[in-house]
Amino acid sequence: MDHQREHFDPLQMSDFQLKDSQTVASQIYKTLRERIINMQLPPGVTMSEQETANALGVSRTPVREAFIRLSREKMVIISPQRRTAVAKISTERAQQEHFLRESLEQAVLEQFVLNLKPEVLTSMTQIIDQQRRAMIEHDFDGSMYYDDEFHKTFYVATDKYLCYQVLRRNCFDYQRLRYLSSCSDEAIQQLNLDQHEQMLRLIAERNLQDVQSLLRRHVRRIFDEMITLKEKYPQYIL
Repeated sequence: MDHQREHFDPLQMSDFQLKDSQTVASQIYKTLRERIINMQLPPGVTMSEQETANALGVSRTPVREAFIRLSREKMVIISPQRRTAVAKISTERAQQEHFLRESLEQAVLEQFVLNLKPEVLTSMTQIIDQQRRAMIEHDFDGSMYYDDEFHKTFYVATDKYLCYQVLRRNCFDYQRLRYLSSCSDEAIQQLNLDQHEQMLRLIAERNLQDVQSLLRRHVRRIFDEMITLKEKYPQYIL
């Protein structure tokens, strides 16, 4: 991640492809949102409607609609007569997003353990193996992807996918803090992997109390690092 970049790089959008099943504005919104969450468009970076439209090969109208939608979600700040800037990470919002995630995931995890299906354990073991492989290969994006897939399993296996979608729609500042935490220290990536392995063992034992306690520590750890993260990334965090 280029911590010195202040302006949008059109080359980042070179892999953008239109899909017939979605409106152009919706696709632009989803693409920009994902890249903001993954810190490909870090806090403070600025964009213009015209350069974004040129990079995507579309008109300015759907870009403007996407910017407005992102602005409503507090992900970007639109200034009249100026470029649109990606919003900084709000620690206050991240704490509320964490509360939402922990509350939902603890409840879903209980149902997951009480109604455990053996074949799901095999799937989760494979996810952990892929997360480990990504980490060994220094594939940070892959490591983060499989980290999320591990937790997603709880929701999918209990038919609580709507809850997972609620988290994906609302927990973007918490996600950005997770990204900064993991990308800044490989030891954090290893800790996440170790805790996933511990959770899997406790789940296999149907030890609900201990796995819920571990999950609580797992998702709260980011706030123990807050002082360090603010010192390291003062330009990103409010």
